[in-house]
Amino acid sequence: MATPTPLDEALSKRVTAGLLRMGTALRSHAWVGAAMAGLTPTQGEILTLLLMRGVPMRLGEIAVDAALTSATVSEAVSTLESKGLVEKRRDANDGRALALRLTARGKTAAKKASQWPNFLTSASDSLGEKESAQLYRTLVKLIFTMQERRDMPPQRMCLTCSHFSVVERSKGPYHCNHFNANYDDSRLPLDCNAHELADIATQRKAWKLYSKT
Repeated sequence: MATPTPLDEALSKRVTAGLLRMGTALRSHAWVGAAMAGLTPTQGEILTLLLMRGVPMRLGEIAVDAALTSATVSEAVSTLESKGLVEKRRDANDGRALALRLTARGKTAAKKASQWPNFLTSASDSLGEKESAQLYRTLVKLIFTMQERRDMPPQRMCLTCSHFSVVERSKGPYHCNHFNANYDDSRLPLDCNAHELADIATQRKAWKLYSKT
């Protein structure tokens, strides 16, 4: 019986192997980037998340978005507070709850901590526009599938948003009812502050239409 070779592996396994190798590189750069900012990777991730969101977040929201335990987030936040990088304030929507926001020093640290993925951005820039657009569309589909299977935290992406609709290709082919704008695959955001979760039926309809475009 012939011995299997790497050439005989299923394409899905080769894709997985490639993503795992990229994950290793990302983790390594995250550690280095956080260390340069005087932070742990978890602390750097929390600061970056707050910077990207631009609005105060509850500890529970941070834990869900970052796929961390409440205890891990609480410990990291305590350290960030002691460093004067974040502060807790009453949630604007619920006075009984506390929300976390960046201080002025925290914003500076967050901007520094969020620069570590630049190596990946530089590599992505080497792709052609058509390749980049196709890769991004593939990533959107992969992320949607993974969150549907509960393999990653829910993302505030168009495909799960009540504002999202698919229109004729000559017009977009997508439309955001919140911003009243048409756009294509390359501008489909994965994290939007205007996101409002659609019901399951609407999400499935959007996915079906998106998959066909």
